Amino acid sequence: MKLKSFGKRLMAVMMAAVMALSLTACGDDYVVAGEDYILAARAAYVELDSARVDVINDNTGESEQIFIYKYDEKGLMTYSYYAVSGDTTIAQYNNGYEQYTEENGVVSYLDTGDASFTSYSKDVPYPLADEGLIVFYKKAVNTETSYIATNELASEVCHYYDISKISGVDTADGMTGFKVLYYFDADGNLLFLREVTEVTNDDGSITEYSYSIYITQQNEVGTVPNFIDISRVEEEVGEMV
Repeated sequence: MKLKSFGKRLMAVMMAAVMALSLTACGDDYVVAGEDYILAARAAYVELDSARVDVINDNTGESEQIFIYKYDEKGLMTYSYYAVSGDTTIAQYNNGYEQYTEENGVVSYLDTGDASFTSYSKDVPYPLADEGLIVFYKKAVNTETSYIATNELASEVCHYYDISKISGVDTADGMTGFKVLYYFDADGNLLFLREVTEVTNDDGSITEYSYSIYITQQNEVGTVPNFIDISRVEEEVGEMV
């Protein structure tokens, strides 16, 4: 089972995961503000052997998604994923040979003998370990309003997206705005990015959802934790474990 973000509250992050699979940043012959910074950050991210990703709700300061991964010497990925949205929580652990999933307390188990089991690797990365985590869909960027601001300490890149040009992606109902802000240090290394989604509600009011994505523990993850209580898994799956 591939995990997807859920609900309007996580729309911006869902956009990132979908873009990793279906959209490309290349092929256009014009330059977008800060493009070189972003492409370098994407290239650096896919070269990592391990990392932790936190998706933080800027309104609450809470991490609503955690993704930790590590490749072994053969390039096989082990990862853990945890997400919470409202009353829904989901966790998944996959070491390339077996997979545990827990959704609102209900646990399921798969291994390599199951047709629906999927393993991930350097060659076939999990979406959140691919370059699309650092969103950049060039043809939908509004070049007139987007900008880059720099000083001797840091750089900020802001891309406003034209929603009508984001083809092939299921956007949230009422989604009327989307922008991404990227922050780089003086050496051009990505510090974090922020995705801001604007949704127009049925009553005409506008709600803004803002999430910051941090990539930490780069090449420093020793052991990938399992967010699922294995003792509970054994009770659920019995002899399958």
